[in-house]
Amino acid sequence: MTFVLVAMGTGETVLHMVSEPPLPMPNLVNNAAFEQGSESTPSAWRFTTAVPDNFQATWRGDGRTGRCLAVESASSVMSGYWNQTLEVEPETPYLLTGWFRLASGKLLCYVHGQGPDGRGVDARFYAASMVNRFLVPVFLKREHLSGTDPERWYPFSLPVTTGPGMTRLAVSAGMYFQAGRVAYDDFRLARSVTDLYIQVRAGGKGIARVRVFTEGETKPLFDTGPLPHGTAMFEKSLPSVATDKRYILEASLANGEVLRQAYPEETR
Repeated sequence: MTFVLVAMGTGETVLHMVSEPPLPMPNLVNNAAFEQGSESTPSAWRFTTAVPDNFQATWRGDGRTGRCLAVESASSVMSGYWNQTLEVEPETPYLLTGWFRLASGKLLCYVHGQGPDGRGVDARFYAASMVNRFLVPVFLKREHLSGTDPERWYPFSLPVTTGPGMTRLAVSAGMYFQAGRVAYDDFRLARSVTDLYIQVRAGGKGIARVRVFTEGETKPLFDTGPLPHGTAMFEKSLPSVATDKRYILEASLANGEVLRQAYPEETR
């Protein structure tokens, strides 16, 4: 395994934290923020449905950040989706994340693909609105109903693992067999885990304790506890950590110094 080291040192003390594959993980979705395109057509995305007259699929400027993709369905006769197909690695875990704003109806985001052996994957995320559901009592206020706020953007995440020989995954997002309106923004599909490697070399000062934190969390991901007196080097592999996080390596030295190193160096 080859690492490109990220290092920080004070005197003889050096902290290393790297991963394989390295972070930050690339986003595989093309035009993931829906900002590129010409006229009314967003780059890399296409809209498909068996009943085109039932839908208005638009590329609009009222997104969570800039432009967004939107779908309006006139009835429940058929589903319709914006989609694109991506190159992936076989037998690899991925995570699709994104944002939606659902005014009414029922949305579906899904990731699907098929390997050479005929076996496929089909991971799905649904969300539904309570708007226009007339079976609820009319005296209930909106805040007493379950479902989405039509003015709010919500995040979603959808894990999927490719099968043997599977090299392509399709990402689809649209309306699912209900009349309604939805908008989507800021999609990301990336490998979901990586193997983290840490090393601390302290020379003659001695290492008292080593901890690894996920940025923003107070409970350590890893903690050596007190190390034996005179410990000059410590190294550890942490397998299958999340790729959408940032990590802090903290080394407490025997002389009372506390050193920290972040990885990746800049927040994405």
